[in-house]
Amino acid sequence: MSEDVSRSGVVQEIGANGKVKVSIISKAQCVSCQLNNSCSSADVKEKVIEIDNFGGVLKIGEMVDVSLKESAGFKALFLGYVLPFLILFITLIIGTKFSSNELYVGLIALSTLVPYYFAIYLMQNVIKKEFSFFVHKQN
Repeated sequence: MSEDVSRSGVVQEIGANGKVKVSIISKAQCVSCQLNNSCSSADVKEKVIEIDNFGGVLKIGEMVDVSLKESAGFKALFLGYVLPFLILFITLIIGTKFSSNELYVGLIALSTLVPYYFAIYLMQNVIKKEFSFFVHKQN
């Protein structure tokens, strides 16, 4: 059974067709520990998440919870990090079998990521549907 991962945020903008932009504050883990005075302000970042087709009634400035299914987070991790690493690693292994010039093998391996990320860019609408966020009013 999958759970939702949620963060608190503030409604920033309400657009046409039920689109809502919510601002969430992303903090590094050290912000909440005892050593938080040693962390810099660079560890705290504001992120704006756009949620499509929200059917409820919200007001700008209202506190909400933004959630995403945990399984979608694993898919994003796989598409963003694991699969590109595997492509790079396999290309490096195959390239070293056929060539002893490490510079060319490394450049070819890196160049294989260009079409991968271009394909991800072209499929962004399909991927966006897979990773849909949900908004819930806070009580």
